[in-house]
Amino acid sequence: MSSPDRQSALRPAVFLDRDGTLIDNAGDLGDPDQLKILPGVAQALQLLLKHNFMLFVVTNQGGVARGKYNEEAVLQTHARLEQMLRAEVATPTVITEYYYCPFHPQGTVENYRREHEWRKPAPGMLFAAALAHAIDLEKSWMIGDQERDVVAGAAAQCRTILISSDREQAAASVGDFVEKDLLHAARRITTPVIDAAAVGSVTLHARRSDILSDAVFKETIKSMAHALAQRTGIQLLQLEFHTNSVTATVEGGEVIALGFATELRRDTERWWRSHRAPESPWGSF
Repeated sequence: MSSPDRQSALRPAVFLDRDGTLIDNAGDLGDPDQLKILPGVAQALQLLLKHNFMLFVVTNQGGVARGKYNEEAVLQTHARLEQMLRAEVATPTVITEYYYCPFHPQGTVENYRREHEWRKPAPGMLFAAALAHAIDLEKSWMIGDQERDVVAGAAAQCRTILISSDREQAAASVGDFVEKDLLHAARRITTPVIDAAAVGSVTLHARRSDILSDAVFKETIKSMAHALAQRTGIQLLQLEFHTNSVTATVEGGEVIALGFATELRRDTERWWRSHRAPESPWGSF
C-alpha cells in the first residue's frame, strides 16, 4: 500500500480518560459494583460513534501499584463498564479497547513501582492504540478531566478537551478547548466546521494601558463573556487579550459580534465603575 493510500486508511479516534470523565470517581476504583456512569455520557458516546470515531479508554491505574487492587480487578471493572455502556448506548461495542497503566513511581508494590511510558502525561497508551488500530492521531481527540490528559493528547498530536468547570484550571490548561462535561465535549468535536463568513470579531480598546493589567478585572471580563455567551446562546469561539485591548470572536458574523461586544462592554463597564473608578475603562471599538 502506498503512503497516501495508507494515510487514507487510517481512522480518527477519541481517547477517553475514565475516572471523572466517564464514571463518577475521584480516587482509586477497582470494584465493579461501585461503577456509576456520569450523566450525559451515553448520549456523548452515541454522538461520537454516529460520527464514526473509534473510542478508547486510556486510564492511569496507580491503585495497582499502591496495592489497592490488582490488575484482574481492573479488567473486571472494565468488563462491567463496557457491559453498562452497551446497555445505555444500545450498540454491540462501545469502547474498542481499554488501555490502562498500573505503574506508579511511588507505588508500594515492588513490581509496579516505576515510571512507565504508558503513564499519563506520557502519550504511550495513545501511541499503542494508534499502532494496533490504524488511527490517524492528527485527526483524533483526547478528553479528560485532568491536565495530564490533555498533555498526553497534545504529545500524541491529538486535539484536546479538558473537562472542567473550574475557571482557574481552565485558564491554566494547555487544552485546545474546555467543556463542562463529556456531552458538551462530544458536541464540540462533532459540530461542523464554521464557515469563515459566519464568524465575527470585535475588539474593545482599554482607555489606558494599565487597565488590562488588573488581574481581577481581566478575570471578570472572562467570566462575564462566558456568562453572556451562555445567556444569549451565542457561541464564543475565542477571547483574546492584548496589552491594551481584548478581542471577542463569535459565531454569527460581524453584526452578532458587534452586539456581543456591546453587551460585554456594558456589563464590564458597570463592574469597573462599581469596583475601580467612576469613568469607563473602555475607549472606542
